[in-house]
Amino acid sequence: MADRLNGKVAVVTGAASGMGKAIAMDFLKEGAKVLATDMNEVRLAELIEDCEDEELPVENLVTLVGNITKDEDCKAAIDTCVEKFGTCNVLSHNAGIIDDDTLVDEMTNEMWDKVLNVNLTGTFKMCRAALQYFVPNEIEASIVLITSNGAFESATGGPAYCASKAGANALMKSIAFEFKRDGIRCNSICPGPVLTNITDSAPKFNERGSKVHNQTGYNAHCYEWTGGQIAMPEQISPLAVYLASDESDFVNGASHVIDSGVCLSR
Repeated sequence: MADRLNGKVAVVTGAASGMGKAIAMDFLKEGAKVLATDMNEVRLAELIEDCEDEELPVENLVTLVGNITKDEDCKAAIDTCVEKFGTCNVLSHNAGIIDDDTLVDEMTNEMWDKVLNVNLTGTFKMCRAALQYFVPNEIEASIVLITSNGAFESATGGPAYCASKAGANALMKSIAFEFKRDGIRCNSICPGPVLTNITDSAPKFNERGSKVHNQTGYNAHCYEWTGGQIAMPEQISPLAVYLASDESDFVNGASHVIDSGVCLSR
């Protein structure tokens, strides 16, 4: 299908790589206008180049360097989208980091605060900025959050990461409940292992914690369960298209796990 997102104007965070990049490109393919924001200016430039290479309508793409943990940058993403395209009616929030598998008894305040600040507080700040535009302007909108199957299966990641993603899922449900009466839907996508550059945020893993996590059924057997494969971002992005589109107008407050069933292998 094509043109499933005609009339949609989206802010896509974490758009310079991984799932955020795949979603931004799929949104363009389906007719949306996109404000792509990320901290990495170089990779944002590569996004534009890749869109040009695939002959996507780059006139419908605007990039903006920003940090989703900063209130002013979240507001700037929404404001710039509205300034460039006249409105905003979709937020696809994908930015996130991981911890290094350190177990709870050795977890430092610094590591805990860093992960929660990005994955939970940053999600809250970006959603708040969007809602502060959607609600007073009576915009019927869709918010799509990338969380993780770690929100349900804490064996699939470190404790700070899993706690942050569980919190983001709970936030999603609060938004879905509080604002559906205003015509605003909120849902989450909860991937399992996906080939992205998220490990850049924890380049060295804790040896003790990794040993514990690798003993679980999930981490020990997930590749066996999936036929030796890890998901690609392009296997996740089509669901974001669906949740952003009017096809999903009756879907609200739902967490969608995409992990090839690996959690069942525990």
